[in-house]
Amino acid sequence: MQTLRNFWRLARPFWASEQKYPALLLLLGTVLMTLCLVGVNILTNFWNLHFYNALQDKDYEGFLLGGVQFLLLQVGTAAFTVAAFHFQQKLTLRWRRWATRNMLGQWLGHQRYQKLKLTETDVDNPDQRIAEDIDLFIVKSLKLSLGLLTSVVSLFSFLHILWQASSLVSVPFAGQSVVIPGLLVWIALVYALLGTGLAFWLGRALPRLNFMQQRREADFRFSLMRLRENADSVAHYRGEAMENARFKQRLEAALENFWALVKKQKLVMGYSTFYLRSATVIPMFIMAPQFFAGAFPLGRLTQISAAFGEVHAAIAYLVEVFPELSAWKSVIDRLIGFQERLDKVDVKSGVSLSQQSDGLHIKDLDIWLPNGRTLLQGFNLSLEPGDSLLISAPSGHGKSTLIRALTGLWPHARGSTRYDRARTLTLSQKPYLPLGSLRDALWYPLPTHRDHDVELRLAMQQVGLQHLGEQLDEEQDWAQTLSVGEQQRCAFVRALMVRPSVLFLDESSSALDHANETRCYQLLKQTLPGTILISVGHNASLERFHRHVLELQGEARWLHRKVVQPV
Repeated sequence: MQTLRNFWRLARPFWASEQKYPALLLLLGTVLMTLCLVGVNILTNFWNLHFYNALQDKDYEGFLLGGVQFLLLQVGTAAFTVAAFHFQQKLTLRWRRWATRNMLGQWLGHQRYQKLKLTETDVDNPDQRIAEDIDLFIVKSLKLSLGLLTSVVSLFSFLHILWQASSLVSVPFAGQSVVIPGLLVWIALVYALLGTGLAFWLGRALPRLNFMQQRREADFRFSLMRLRENADSVAHYRGEAMENARFKQRLEAALENFWALVKKQKLVMGYSTFYLRSATVIPMFIMAPQFFAGAFPLGRLTQISAAFGEVHAAIAYLVEVFPELSAWKSVIDRLIGFQERLDKVDVKSGVSLSQQSDGLHIKDLDIWLPNGRTLLQGFNLSLEPGDSLLISAPSGHGKSTLIRALTGLWPHARGSTRYDRARTLTLSQKPYLPLGSLRDALWYPLPTHRDHDVELRLAMQQVGLQHLGEQLDEEQDWAQTLSVGEQQRCAFVRALMVRPSVLFLDESSSALDHANETRCYQLLKQTLPGTILISVGHNASLERFHRHVLELQGEARWLHRKVVQPV
């Protein structure tokens, strides 16, 4: 029941959205075509009766008529199958588009993607949850629900035929032949329930193994991606042997789990194959004495055998789809786990952020680490437009953490900050260059403005990137193409174009030589005179570009002082 509740929790938002009416029409079309297929199966069952009777009676005209009827039944089956597939795939497409966009909105909204990384370390591969598991959830949910519908309708449709046929079967008892009402129905029911129960018992470990397989495969892919993203660093370290050892370790973990999964699947597959195929001959052996005694013709025997198979298949549906059910449950568990963490991450406490058009004001700011160690306590500061602050401290004393707290990205903090959050920009030590053209990367996170190309090229020239001017429209992986120093200068161009009211610089000039660092900071001071600059850095030379210095001294102590002669 918990799985069904989780399923509805994931499915309900779509079926309550603005897409519900088109989706309901597509679902109705799929259901109608599925019911038509069941109807064709019922007609085929009666076709068995007449066709095989014609064969037994050597009725050539009846045989030819049966051939024509068979052709029409197959055309109907093909048409309804294609129509059901069309409606189902259209529904899948519409559902996946909405669900993926909805999940992306939740993941990106309120910067949950960053908060999850900081606070929920056990969230594995959000990209797989969004790109793969949503699709699997929708496809498997529709497949299983339509399969269940087909089974239920088939069960009630063929029960009547099988119940009537049971009157032809007699069981010897105390020297007499006794007719048990619905005997074939009871045999099919008992056979299916026993078989289903045994299948559940044999495959009880499949959901856990499927879940672990997805996780270990994703871990292996992630490790390969990490090498690609850090190829230069690994090459400089000559770390190929260590990386290869880690790849092998993660590959072996995936293969070990895969083989455990295969062993369980072999057991369930072998049992299911024997169990399902044996069902086709059971009614024939039960009714053989009456058939050979001439109690009914061959057509009746084939009709009853087919009806028994349909009833048995409907009851035993869970046997056939048990591996699919276990995989479906694993997908639901992964998505629910991800959804719960998305919901939970907003509950985390943090700094109270409020909008203010002028200046930046910090009051009673406390910051601590997840282990409880306090980094900063009782910090207060007010900066007016055009002011600048340098945050200085040895490594590990919380400089970057302070920047995160001020921007609302660090949950382990309290206090309040007031500034114009809508017009802020942060330049990090390793700038983010999105996929696309260089022009898009320089304007990020704003849309590209081609009517400001003159200003863009001037800014590139001022920071020493004029050699990239002819490549503005080229699409490359710029994070791999450009050196770290070039990337940091691209970030300064971005700041000059975006013109934020508050600019955070988190060691954003660490890869620049003294001349380039000086040139970039002078550009900021000259071009953005009303922008508040808050820098993190080790270089003493940066101090002259700031009016205030905050020294983090460790053990929650700090010192605020003003620069005597700032630039």
